Amino acid sequence: MRELFELCGADRELLFSPYCWRVRLALAHKGLDWQSRPIHFTDKEAIAFSGQKLVPVLTDGDETINDSLAIFAYLDRRYPAQPLLGDAQASQRARLVEKLSFHAVRMPLLKMLVPRVWQVIDPVDRDYFRSTREKALGMSLEAFADPEGGERLFREAIAPLESWLSEQPYLDGQEAGGCDYLLAGLMFWAWCLGVQPWADDSAFGAWFSRILQAYESTHGPVRRAPTQVEESQ
Repeated sequence: MRELFELCGADRELLFSPYCWRVRLALAHKGLDWQSRPIHFTDKEAIAFSGQKLVPVLTDGDETINDSLAIFAYLDRRYPAQPLLGDAQASQRARLVEKLSFHAVRMPLLKMLVPRVWQVIDPVDRDYFRSTREKALGMSLEAFADPEGGERLFREAIAPLESWLSEQPYLDGQEAGGCDYLLAGLMFWAWCLGVQPWADDSAFGAWFSRILQAYESTHGPVRRAPTQVEESQ
């Protein structure tokens, strides 16, 4: 049985890591079953066998693979039906999408999501989360967080994607593929944390809805934190 070690909040059914969601979507795309192994930020011993300290970690029999793109490549080698990355040219395109989404989309989302992550994680993880993120960002979480500015930057970043998705249903064409899941993982990060900085009636929103509905049709409802609107009521 395949096992996916993935990040969870204080609620162990609230799974919000963008990189783990990429793998969930990839496994669903392949029609493969897996057992979820939710862990908290500080549960490093749970994945010590992988030789590193980050999720996602996928085990498949005697194989242990970490890093979402490496897992995509492994799944294509081991289970070639329903390819994620396709030929060498498509694989390079996926790596470009990965780089662009990391730099253009991830940071605006992070400005929106830092306060939300802080709210949903287990209290035992908070010192770790603060110290590691503040070291990486070079400032306090409070100084970095900027939900309004992050949303503005996010909308600017996805404008080209809105145009692209108005002409075809998925980034990879008529069917969802690896490029879609690389980007969608970031959207599941926001959506599971109760934040949706895109409009439902946009081409981008329709794209996300198709991916979400396809996943939920086979794997059931995705656990979501209360939305910001619900919290303010």
